[in-house]
Amino acid sequence: MAENKYVISKAVRDKFKVTPITDADLKKFSNLSLELFTYLKEVKALDFKVYFRVDMEMIEFITPRNFAEDLVEAIISARNKEYSNLDICVERKDYPKFELLIQNIRQRKIENLLKKDPNLDRKTIEVFGDLSQASQMIVRGGINKTVAQKAQMAASRLIDNLLDSEVAVGTLSRMILADETLYDHSAAVAMIAGIIARNLLGKSKDEAEQIARSGLYHDVGKTCVPGHILNKPGKFTPEEFEIIKGHTSLGYDELKKAMANGAPIEEQVALVALEHHEKFKGGGYPMGKSGRLEEKLDGIHEYARIVTIADVYSALLMKRVYKEAYDQEKSLTLMRSFAPNDYDPAIWDKFEKSVTQSIDYYAAIEKASDTRKDHGRIIVIDENGKRTTIGQKNKSA
Repeated sequence: MAENKYVISKAVRDKFKVTPITDADLKKFSNLSLELFTYLKEVKALDFKVYFRVDMEMIEFITPRNFAEDLVEAIISARNKEYSNLDICVERKDYPKFELLIQNIRQRKIENLLKKDPNLDRKTIEVFGDLSQASQMIVRGGINKTVAQKAQMAASRLIDNLLDSEVAVGTLSRMILADETLYDHSAAVAMIAGIIARNLLGKSKDEAEQIARSGLYHDVGKTCVPGHILNKPGKFTPEEFEIIKGHTSLGYDELKKAMANGAPIEEQVALVALEHHEKFKGGGYPMGKSGRLEEKLDGIHEYARIVTIADVYSALLMKRVYKEAYDQEKSLTLMRSFAPNDYDPAIWDKFEKSVTQSIDYYAAIEKASDTRKDHGRIIVIDENGKRTTIGQKNKSA
């Protein structure tokens, strides 16, 4: 399989400082995800440098003195192409500055979002932010005790602060439609899986936290997949898809190594990274398992059966290069077509009902808001069709 490699042109070498590096030098840099780097379009200045690593050369592409939006766009454009030898980097000592900048931009976006859509739940978005910070630590790779402890804290806060399922799931769905840059897939999978575990299946707090952490870690193997394949905008070739499928085994291996080095990660949590693409009636990967582990030795672990549903729902909500972001209704409709083969019906039936209630809940809220504007009162319609008037505008004037 031929790789598309970036070649540093003479024009780039003439314009920017290009420095050869060694493996030892490479350890002084941290890679940036394209999703987070894109946030830099929101700022006017930087107090650190941004580099392109091309093979074993480092291009000093953005400095505090030459920061400009066209340079940011140039990095985004290059990184969106299928180059196998190119990364966005900052010096490791500057990563905390980058992280703080991203947090400030994210918070500003959240406040703007809540002003635009007051029906979103602030607590859900705040907890989602905690999960996203843990997720980004995991995505950067190198899971250790500190990263695992951050994941534990984020999952614990999620379970301690869970509100009604329809509010939390609806808020996630509406958030990405309003601002896709705020979305974090693994954080969303963790939240949805935690909601399924605690609210829909009645799991204990400890189990629900483990299942939420399983969502955070489920795609950790993708950090081992070459970027030019993982970020490919077009359809995968059969060879590329085989490489993508390997993220399940790679993720399990990464988590087992972290566990051996003292990271607080349970075996069943690591197993989800391996099994989250298995299908309830078979035909999934990497082992082609089917059914429930509780019922047969080659069955799928319950945590993985939960995360599978959360993973697909979150992926459908996301905008991808090959699809637009889908709303709750369209996502649920598509999942219904997969459900008979892919999902455990005991979990799916409860999830489907919960998302349906979420759709109805927000439809009622919006209808009530329209009624208030038109008639000065709020009418809430519950799942049984009962109408309740919450307030009436004072018409005396």
